[in-house]
Amino acid sequence: MSDTIAIVHGRIIDCTGAAPIEDGTLIVRDGRIEAVGESASVEVPEGAEIIDAIGRTVIPGLIEGHAHVGGNPAGQQVLRISLQRGITTVCSVSANFDGISMRDGIASGQIRGCARLVAGCTVTPTFGHVRFRDADGPWEVRKAIREMVQAGADFIKTAASGGFVGKNEVCAMRNYTLEEMTALVDEAHAWFRPVVVHCHTQPGLDNCIEAGVDQIHHGAFIDEAAVRGILARDLWYMPTLSVTCQRNIDALSDQPWQTVEMSQAQPIHRAGVRLAHEIGVKLCVGTDYPGTGRTWKHGDRTIWELMELEACGLPRMEALLAATKVNAEAYRLDDLGTLEPGKRADVVVLEGNPLDGFDAIYDYRNVKLVMKDGRVEFADSDLARHFTLREPQPAGRPAYE
Repeated sequence: MSDTIAIVHGRIIDCTGAAPIEDGTLIVRDGRIEAVGESASVEVPEGAEIIDAIGRTVIPGLIEGHAHVGGNPAGQQVLRISLQRGITTVCSVSANFDGISMRDGIASGQIRGCARLVAGCTVTPTFGHVRFRDADGPWEVRKAIREMVQAGADFIKTAASGGFVGKNEVCAMRNYTLEEMTALVDEAHAWFRPVVVHCHTQPGLDNCIEAGVDQIHHGAFIDEAAVRGILARDLWYMPTLSVTCQRNIDALSDQPWQTVEMSQAQPIHRAGVRLAHEIGVKLCVGTDYPGTGRTWKHGDRTIWELMELEACGLPRMEALLAATKVNAEAYRLDDLGTLEPGKRADVVVLEGNPLDGFDAIYDYRNVKLVMKDGRVEFADSDLARHFTLREPQPAGRPAYE
């Protein structure tokens, strides 16, 4: 059986920012992209498995940048369905120790059929917004970071403000002080780990910016000063607009301690993202994935976020790049996010064109093939007949209908 796969005659959106290739061919060898370009200029190696993508669109696997997936059977189910939806990488901000074990199981091949997991560990103050490792004061914070790095954390997650979810908190509650945040960032960076921060309001936003965190997540009550500060420090902003979208608010109507502030934040949140886009802030895609089952099916929320970004003024290409190239850069995933020679072959074949509307991705029936690390992990029956599957396929689609 050939170790080379050729996806031929598809519309290729490589997510580098270049224009789509309307008749393109992509060659995958030994798990990585070997060549990509116009079909007329890319030679298909002799003996390659051929996937005919004529009339379809080829994009990189999507990256979900803010998930809550742990190392339990429910987490594995989320990652399996995510992969079938074209989300090949999930960055879990609360993976913690069990998630690290699952990440390693997926990477080694012991756990099959799952999206790649990037595992974050949480360090927050006593009674902070999110909880795993409580640490107070600069030196205890530094010790906690070292513990998380020793355990194998890919990145560090913390909080600089309160949030919506707790009955006993509001967004305006400060979590870490500037002194503590500065120590956390300095220690994480000393171990070459990025820092992502839950933060909705001031003074936490300015503390994050001054401390030099890598990514600010949420910002539901973000102000102009913070947006401009993020740009000035060249940070990444992951707004998670789905948190304050009307669909989410309606689903939580019996939890007013969440929805009152969400409703207040809704216009502020979107005004902040519009300004961020206008002035050139690096915008990412993350969603508090997968979200409550009351309204979000696995995979829905990531694509919904693309629609929210479009509504805030991002052209569809820029929104798609936010979920691929920009997310990869934010998490230092240097070999993911684009379809370029040398990159890991995370590839999705779609019915339709997402640049004509994100329904082409949102409707799971349009996902025809998903490849991760050069291995075909899912293929719809009409594509599967064109080549030899390397592995047994998952038993059917998720029961959405």
